[in-house]
Amino acid sequence: MKRIACTILALLAAALMASPAAAQKKPIVIGAALALTGNLADSGEHVRKAFVLWQEEVNAKGGLLGHPVEVKIYDDRSDGATAARLYERLITQDKVDLLLGPFGSASTSTATAVAEKHKRVFMNVAGASQSIHKRGFKYIFQVLPPITEYGAGVVPLMHQQGYKSMMIVTRDYAASRDMVDFWKVNAPRQGIEIKSIDFYPAGTSDYSNYIAKAKAQNPDAWISIAYPNESVEMVKQFKAAGYAPRMFVSQGVSQEDFLQALGKDAEYSMGMSPYEHTLPTRGNKEFVKAWVLKYKYLPGYYAAFGYGACKVLEEAVKKTGSLDQDKLRDTLSKLETETAFGPYKVDPQTGEQIAAKAVIVEILGGKREVIWPEKFKTAKTVLPYPAWDKRP
Repeated sequence: MKRIACTILALLAAALMASPAAAQKKPIVIGAALALTGNLADSGEHVRKAFVLWQEEVNAKGGLLGHPVEVKIYDDRSDGATAARLYERLITQDKVDLLLGPFGSASTSTATAVAEKHKRVFMNVAGASQSIHKRGFKYIFQVLPPITEYGAGVVPLMHQQGYKSMMIVTRDYAASRDMVDFWKVNAPRQGIEIKSIDFYPAGTSDYSNYIAKAKAQNPDAWISIAYPNESVEMVKQFKAAGYAPRMFVSQGVSQEDFLQALGKDAEYSMGMSPYEHTLPTRGNKEFVKAWVLKYKYLPGYYAAFGYGACKVLEEAVKKTGSLDQDKLRDTLSKLETETAFGPYKVDPQTGEQIAAKAVIVEILGGKREVIWPEKFKTAKTVLPYPAWDKRP
């Protein structure tokens, strides 16, 4: 099996920017496996870039505990079984000092089992499924909010607009099933009928059957837990079929990839987002400035996942004063802090994030605007989602 190893060294930069003493010491090596190829590669790339940015920043400030930092990344090919093997390698062969998690719930689920077996602290960077933290593990700490927080604003927003029905078309994976279960409980409480629920397999690119069903059922809202490329295809096929729900909400809308792929056709789409560059979180302005300077586009929440996890780990290591895994675990269990991504606080028994929340965004004027909740709003909601022949 061919493995693509992407090792982010930047030792020259560390030597130039870090203190001379730190540059001469053995580096602290942080291991991770990310989706660099496969169907999640576009999303995983944002996390990789976040790791790179943080590494450059921390080394410019003298590293961690007086040592330069080296982030070592392997490609898990968007596959959970591969992720498990790579974390075993990082721990037993590479003997890395610290661990950052992979992209996606499937890879995070398998990788965390490996880390727990070896009693290694593991930062859950991008695994939103609630099942990850329901297994009694003691070394796993979640930075992002659990998936149910992503869509928490969908039902209140629909109720606010007087919409009474929804259909759910979503990728079939553990996190989306958590979210669907949440909506099944909460939508009826607000008088909203779920007309149908359809789970499609990874790799699906044809949504014509679901569009035909939507035309027949005529729900007020089409709701999806879908990656950016899937959300893009949905909108393209909406336009081709002349279909426009009154409200379209999809998880993938909240990434820059969606805007770049669709241009004007992205307008009026709504996304579920646990992070936006406009939020008044600690260090967010500085993060956005550094990101745009380096990568020439605004960061979305995948980028913030990666950067936030690194910042929490950095603070925990400094607070602990060592890399001892049990001491570090105790620190992370009790730590309450905030990064550009948002607040960090976990249930000390499960490591599940309990402080971070999400917002609803809408594409207006070529950019994401926060439309829910009220305290973070940057623009007024525009609904209904316009018919294609009525758009400017």
